[in-house]
Amino acid sequence: MQFRERMNRRFTNKGEKGDDFGFTNRISDSAQRILNQNGSFNVIRVGEKKLIFHELLTMSWTHFLGYILAYYALTNLFFAGLYLLVDFNGIGMTSDYEVQRPFLIAFYFSAQTLTTVGYGSLYPLSAPVSTLAAFEALIGLMGFAIFTGLMYGRFSKTPHSIRFSKHALVAPYKDGIGIMFRAANERNHNLTELEVKVTLAIITDNDGKPGRKFFPLPIDNNRITYFPLNWTMVHNITAESPLYGMREQDFAEADMELLIMVKGYNETTSQEVHARFSYTQREIVYGAKYLLPYYFREDGITIFELDKIDNHEPAELPEMQAITQ
Repeated sequence: MQFRERMNRRFTNKGEKGDDFGFTNRISDSAQRILNQNGSFNVIRVGEKKLIFHELLTMSWTHFLGYILAYYALTNLFFAGLYLLVDFNGIGMTSDYEVQRPFLIAFYFSAQTLTTVGYGSLYPLSAPVSTLAAFEALIGLMGFAIFTGLMYGRFSKTPHSIRFSKHALVAPYKDGIGIMFRAANERNHNLTELEVKVTLAIITDNDGKPGRKFFPLPIDNNRITYFPLNWTMVHNITAESPLYGMREQDFAEADMELLIMVKGYNETTSQEVHARFSYTQREIVYGAKYLLPYYFREDGITIFELDKIDNHEPAELPEMQAITQ
């Protein structure tokens, strides 16, 4: 019996609908993974409404600082032009001020007004310039208040910091086998009360049309209280598991994806954290076991090496019943 036919017999009319999971069970001929490994969904949403404040909170630091500098430069250029247009002679300066070009004088006056620095070397003389300077000072105060809020929001909302192993393993577990993966906290803050949910997404044929089926996978150690070392999460492949009876070739040929959701509590920021990750069949190693990523120093201190959470070696698996239904 061909692999695809065996898988269809096993998974057809079973599992959850896509809308129960929050994703569609329909696919195209060039279907890709549901979750990218950075936690984002493989979805392009057209027509969604975007908030500028939210975009500034979530964009990269490079883009964020670029927008702030652009705002500062363009605002000063705009008001410098207005000062030149309204009344350049209304900008007073001390006798020892060395800048001579009118545009630079107007630009520096605008910068000092926008930031409310007021060095004293430049000051308003006429009513039009004073009025315009008062309005620019208000714009500056409002702008920097928004900038301060953005900086606080960006620093207070720290990334989840949960690092997953590059590969999931089909490894010996108890008296049989299990599929397992690892995670660790890669930052120096404390994460507590973590729990994980894992969903298997697999592509099958329904009446000649390909579609996804979703199966929740129970995890034996789905909760931990503290997170100072690595956390190895294991789904025991028993007779009740949708993965029961799958051999190495089955894992290699199956169009499947493990969708992982971890949530916990960050004691440092007093925030709940969420981390998403996924493994496709290309990232599952059959017949391997993880190596310990920590050792004990002579004085009894545990040394945990984060870069070794993916280290594994080949392992013999017990004989399992192949898929026959």
